[in-house]
Amino acid sequence: MNEMIRKGTSDSRTIATGRPCAGCGRIIKSGLYCANCLEKFRERAKVQGERMETLKTNALRKVAEDRREVVIMIVNSDERNLSITKIVLERGLPDYKILAVNNPLTAINTLVSREINLVILDADYNGVDMLRRIREDGRFKTIPVMIMSGSTQRELVANVFSLGVQDYVTKPCAPKVLVGRVNKMLNAQEGGAPAAAAQQKNSFHILLIDDDIFDLRQERDTLKNRLPCEIVTAQSAMEGMKILESQGADLILVSLDMPFVNGLKFLSLVMANNRLKNIPVIIMTDTRDFSVISEINRSDAAGYVRKPNIAEDGLSFIEEKLRRRR
Repeated sequence: MNEMIRKGTSDSRTIATGRPCAGCGRIIKSGLYCANCLEKFRERAKVQGERMETLKTNALRKVAEDRREVVIMIVNSDERNLSITKIVLERGLPDYKILAVNNPLTAINTLVSREINLVILDADYNGVDMLRRIREDGRFKTIPVMIMSGSTQRELVANVFSLGVQDYVTKPCAPKVLVGRVNKMLNAQEGGAPAAAAQQKNSFHILLIDDDIFDLRQERDTLKNRLPCEIVTAQSAMEGMKILESQGADLILVSLDMPFVNGLKFLSLVMANNRLKNIPVIIMTDTRDFSVISEINRSDAAGYVRKPNIAEDGLSFIEEKLRRRR
């Protein structure tokens, strides 16, 4: 009996002076884990965090890369003219896919096998006949067509427009003019204003990205009170990239300290995208760490501003970058 009492007293003291580790069961004085289990737990959390960051980054890249390809097909039986037009468009519109076709049969097969956003024909080299063939086929009636020709005869112009062309370009045509006309047609087709016309608007378009909802609201209100701007907000890098791909922006403000994909990583994804890399990206941060500021200055960022209270000098800096875009 005395021995049982002593054993019970010993167990009571053990329980009173410690608790079992949630990992291995060893008796510890405080906390949930012993030192060894705590280290293992931290290591697992670190690995899991790195894996999640990789998944998020890969998903963002997929959003950036999976945009719909815009394809322009040039049809011309004259190899020299075909080659020159292709080179002009590839240099002037590097983000679009340019196909050069030198005969009607290949052109029809191409229209059947893939989506074409614009067809460019030359009336001086059987372009009118090709246009008739396209419009006679119900599958291709809505495809936008541009006609090029050295002729300005009213009959020819009236004829091709009656067959349903969207534009008629007279040769010789300066490369800049041709690129501008093609770009205008493609923008009109997508339902948006041409880039040059969009820049004439009085309001700037800013994409604001911050995972902290309270900081996001404060930053948005500060910008709206100071600048004539339309602001679209996002609370993650992935959401921001989707908005950027669908709507574009005149300038991007992104928080440095977002989880998984931070501001600098988002910047690198924007810079890797040919359609987006010319948009200025300003990093927002509340840090005063010199090494972090140096890293931002060494990056492709247009600069940085303090958050969430964007000071007067920060607002002036943002406005300067926007005005420079115009």
